[in-house]
Amino acid sequence: MQYQKLLVGDTIIEFHNNWLGEETVIVNGHLVSKKSSIWGTDHHFTLVEQGHHARYILTTKMNAGMQVLLDLRRNGELIQEDVIVKYGSRPMKPKNKAKKMGMAKLKEYELNEAIEEFKKALDFDVNDPDIYFHMACAYSILESPKDGFECIKTAVAKGLQDKEMILNHDMLAFLRIQDAFEDFLASGFINYDKNLLDLKEDE
Repeated sequence: MQYQKLLVGDTIIEFHNNWLGEETVIVNGHLVSKKSSIWGTDHHFTLVEQGHHARYILTTKMNAGMQVLLDLRRNGELIQEDVIVKYGSRPMKPKNKAKKMGMAKLKEYELNEAIEEFKKALDFDVNDPDIYFHMACAYSILESPKDGFECIKTAVAKGLQDKEMILNHDMLAFLRIQDAFEDFLASGFINYDKNLLDLKEDE
């Protein structure tokens, strides 16, 4: 097993492979690419950064000494080159107890308590998109659309993998009926009309 971690601002990109040649790329704790390779390959993934999409390519390759190296490109620009992949395994991540407690509170519809636990969970891992998603669920049930929209926006920006949940999860029904939701969806959950949400809250 080989493992290497790359940092791009607040983004954490982790690469590891095994003796079978299976390569895995994890961004901010979430799987974005998995391929099998012997001599190297390209891993493509897209992130939302400050409201804009950034296209990444992580290239694996071998040098003359059969050492695995990484190149990282962002929007076509080479930003890291010939990074040596070291031997070792991905470090085990301690469990986020506050996140687990928040999920339990949300399930029991103890909404304010759930939000407080999720805020504690963010102190543990501010880049976990699932925390923001489930905070949005709580805010939706509390009929607080601005907070809910902001949490969805952040969840997507942090790399939420299953965006279909935003369209299908029962707890988000209140957010989906907002006048601002259609344009929010069309923007890829980046922009929305706050004035429409203000009108909803003032009614």
